[in-house]
Amino acid sequence: MRVKRTIWIPIVGGFIFGALSFLITAANITVQISDELILGPWEIINSLSAALFGPLGLLITEIGLDISAYLYLIKGTFPAPQDFYFMVGNFLAHIAAMLVTAFGYRFIYNRLKIPRLLLGWVLVLGINYFIGASLQVMLFNLAVPGLGATFAVWFSNIRLEFILVSVITSLILLALPERYRRPQWYESKQASDQSGEMPGD
Repeated sequence: MRVKRTIWIPIVGGFIFGALSFLITAANITVQISDELILGPWEIINSLSAALFGPLGLLITEIGLDISAYLYLIKGTFPAPQDFYFMVGNFLAHIAAMLVTAFGYRFIYNRLKIPRLLLGWVLVLGINYFIGASLQVMLFNLAVPGLGATFAVWFSNIRLEFILVSVITSLILLALPERYRRPQWYESKQASDQSGEMPGD
């Protein structure tokens, strides 16, 4: 049975990006911005995975990231099982925010061309960060009572991360050929119509 491209490409892409996130975290390739924020390349990987490979690819990528983050960054930081609950909260917050990124990129890709596409992409990332940070503050405080995570501190800490991720991912999208820049997890109506045409039509 032939597997559709819109299924196997997101699966393969999700596994590749998830493996990269795992290895980067295991190698501790991070920048300590503050006591509350660690900046790592995984946010770049996650954002691109969401945009290019959609919900399926994102889910696989995020699982790879959170397994490594739990094993190499969080485990033992808080008393068990609070450290595990912390990672569950992180997973849920990232999935919710990155789903917005996936559908947001799909929306702007069908309506905007370069360079306006990149402006739309930065806006999508801004919404992603707002949703993700809001959920993280709430879920982290539930997972680790007494943690004291606040919206003011969280949003002030992620400004630099948002700028860097926006610039780097925009440059990557700009460098990608058009066929690879488009979302790989669905077929546009035009492409579907073309694929359904019979020779001689």
